[in-house]
Amino acid sequence: MSTTRRAPNPDPPAPTEAVDEGVPRHDSGTVVDPWVGRLAASEGMFVTDDRQRIVAWSSAAQRLLGFSPEEAVGRTCYQVVMGREPDGHPVCGRNCSVTRNARRLRGTASYDVVAHTRDGCLKSVANTVLVIEGPERAFHVVHLLRETPTAAPLARREEPAAGADEPLVESLTRRELEVLRLLARGASIDEIAAELTISVLTARNHSANIARKLGAHSRLETVLLAMRRGLV
Repeated sequence: MSTTRRAPNPDPPAPTEAVDEGVPRHDSGTVVDPWVGRLAASEGMFVTDDRQRIVAWSSAAQRLLGFSPEEAVGRTCYQVVMGREPDGHPVCGRNCSVTRNARRLRGTASYDVVAHTRDGCLKSVANTVLVIEGPERAFHVVHLLRETPTAAPLARREEPAAGADEPLVESLTRRELEVLRLLARGASIDEIAAELTISVLTARNHSANIARKLGAHSRLETVLLAMRRGLV
C-alpha cells in the first residue's frame, strides 16, 4: 500500500505595509544617517546636523507631528517643532542647549517639550537625544520623540481669544508680512535686511512692530502665534 506525500505548504505571503493617509505604518520608523547608516525606532525620530537642519525624518515622526519628510527635511528643527516647556517658556531656537552640548560632544538629559503639530495643535512629547560625532568634530543629533499627556491649562492658554485673528491680519502691513515670513524661515535681522534691501534698523523695527501687534515677547513666540493665525 503506497502513501502519497503531501507537498509542504507554500510560504505565507509577506504582510503588506498598512498605510494611513499616505503615512507608512510599521513597527520601526527608519531613517538613514550618512555616518552610522540605517536607524530604526518605534518612537518619532528625526536627525539634525550641526547647523540644526533636519537631515532625516521618520514615518513615526510624521504620524506624531503631521509633517512629511518632504516638509521637514532641510528646515531647522526649531522651525518645525517650535517646542516650549510645559509652562509655555520657549525651548527650541537657534543655538539651543541641545546644540550647545552637542558642539562639546556631550549629551542632554531627556526632557518634556510641547511641540507644534502641522495642523496647529499642541502635543506634549518627551525628547531623548543622542549625539553622533562625525569628521572634523562635526556632529548629528538623533531626536527620539514619545507622546506624553498634554496639560489642560497649557492647551487653554495657547488658544487665541475669539475674534482676535482678523484684526491682527488687517493690522500687519505688506512689508511686515514679508518680514514675518522671513522670520519664520529662520532668517536673521541682517539677512532680512539684505533680502528686502532695507536697513538693519528698519528690519529690526519691523520685527518689533510685528511682535507688538501679535502680543509676542520673543522671536519664537512671534512665529508661533503667526503660525496659529495662518500668517505663515
